[in-house]
Amino acid sequence: MTPCANCPWRQANHGKRTPWGFYTRRNMQRLWNEIRGGGAPQSCHPTDPAHPDHVAAGAKPGSTPQECAGAVVLVYREFEKLQQCGGGQIDGNAIDRYLKQHKKDGLTKTGILYWLVQRYQLGGVPFVGGPQLPAVDMNEKGIGR
Repeated sequence: MTPCANCPWRQANHGKRTPWGFYTRRNMQRLWNEIRGGGAPQSCHPTDPAHPDHVAAGAKPGSTPQECAGAVVLVYREFEKLQQCGGGQIDGNAIDRYLKQHKKDGLTKTGILYWLVQRYQLGGVPFVGGPQLPAVDMNEKGIGR
């Protein structure tokens, strides 16, 4: 899965003017705060006709929403930071170090529980896990906050 051309996490789109203000710094911070806190998965806006701003961006009626690949890339990158804090492992000490080092901009403790445990480790497990995190191209250039 690759981030679409309209992905808000594609740095080339940051600051672009749109009638709905999708790429503004304020909206990008709002979207990241939802991700970092373990909010619901973000949809790829050209595939999700449930939101008026997504329809304005080109979502077709009746299309099936997909998860935002750019948001997933960002989550996986946070997992890499977590792993670096643990010398290659993710354990309680690594999480504590990560939370101290990335207090202002990284995943929160709730976000780690959601993304790492519920979506990654238990993703797809009935009754306890959420939907499995989709595979994304981690080498995709130009994706960031």
